[in-house]
Amino acid sequence: MTDSRMVTVEAPATTANLGPGFDCLGIALGLYNRVQLRQAARPVVEVFGEGVGSLPEDSTNLTYRAAQMLGEQMGYLGHWHLIQRNRIPLARGMGSSSAAIVGGIVAAQAVLGCEADRDTALELAIHIEGHADNVAPALFGGLTICFQQRDGTRTALSLPPPSDLVAVVAIPDFQVNTTDARAAMPEQVPLSDAVFNLSQTAATVAMLTTGQYDLLADAMCDRLHQPYRAHLVPGMDEIIATALAAGARGAALSGSGSTIIALASPAEAEQVQTAMLQVGLDTTRHLAGMILPFDHEGARVVR
Repeated sequence: MTDSRMVTVEAPATTANLGPGFDCLGIALGLYNRVQLRQAARPVVEVFGEGVGSLPEDSTNLTYRAAQMLGEQMGYLGHWHLIQRNRIPLARGMGSSSAAIVGGIVAAQAVLGCEADRDTALELAIHIEGHADNVAPALFGGLTICFQQRDGTRTALSLPPPSDLVAVVAIPDFQVNTTDARAAMPEQVPLSDAVFNLSQTAATVAMLTTGQYDLLADAMCDRLHQPYRAHLVPGMDEIIATALAAGARGAALSGSGSTIIALASPAEAEQVQTAMLQVGLDTTRHLAGMILPFDHEGARVVR
């Protein structure tokens, strides 16, 4: 027995790490992929927007697999009709895979009439994605801090994002594979670098939640991942420095890249964006720019 009711879900883009918060900090952005899902007699997958021609249009599609796994947990072993309308750039450090996973899970929960259990959704999303720093803000919205409970369960705390800042993103025209970005990092780091990042992460969260931005650029400095990934994103350090010089309160590599994100006041966002994109013009590297608000809600059913 199949249900012809089509559910529509929007899942936000996300940025992870925010500099020092490797694999634990993330924030949701106001750019959305749309997932439409219903039960079907056979697998049907349609992709529009970002990823057309490269994302699979069969049951191996990531969003389809996420919906299928949630369905199996709930006892539904049938098929899905999935329509994806993607706006989040692929493999650019803006959480496209997390939005795909979370969109599929939340849509499947809605189709099956499940209670919107975000803890169950987070556990499954982490299982599929492998880490929590993007899936948590995609689910919960806001500024999220991922951590581990005493029993080993990974969970997240969502805090309101800054109301007086926006995200300015500079998106290069090349992709960075997350696997390659993780492989670039050493298995061990000096204790001093680990301690440095602990203090920087705590300061970053404190400043973003209290509005004390005077030293945010310093707090968002990192020693654990950005130095080792810089060769994958030519011009990264220059773009970050340029954003700060133009008035950004902080800037960092977004996730594993290739996108660079800056945090700025709405009044200064355009000049920060212009300065960041000028680096691309000066070095013949194409950069696309966006100014995005923060998302407060995470993935949600819109109809």
